[in-house]
Amino acid sequence: MSLTEKYQSLIGLAQALGVQNLTIEEGEGVLHISGNANSLADKERLWDEYAKIDPDFRSGDLVLNVTAPEATATTYVVQPGDSLSKIGAKYGISWQKIFEANRDKISDPDKIYPGQELVIPTE
Repeated sequence: MSLTEKYQSLIGLAQALGVQNLTIEEGEGVLHISGNANSLADKERLWDEYAKIDPDFRSGDLVLNVTAPEATATTYVVQPGDSLSKIGAKYGISWQKIFEANRDKISDPDKIYPGQELVIPTE
């Protein structure tokens, strides 16, 4: 079995996720996969797929060099009627993560006020 065949599920996932500048080269017993993932979450999915194939990362037959854009935080100004769960739903993250990122500003997750500026972490 070639390494390309062994890692076909990983290659297929990279293609499905739209990894930019995807290159796959096999030589001297090592498969090199490189490119640019669209998000940190996509990069982590690739590593999870790799772990399914080689759980202990011991085979030494793959170099996975996929980069992802750096995560940056967003700020949000609380509006009347907002709650952390509503804000979290808007950004696709849990209210708990917003609460943790704003512990310096919020002591009670049920008490936020219009005009407060919150940090919305990226996952």
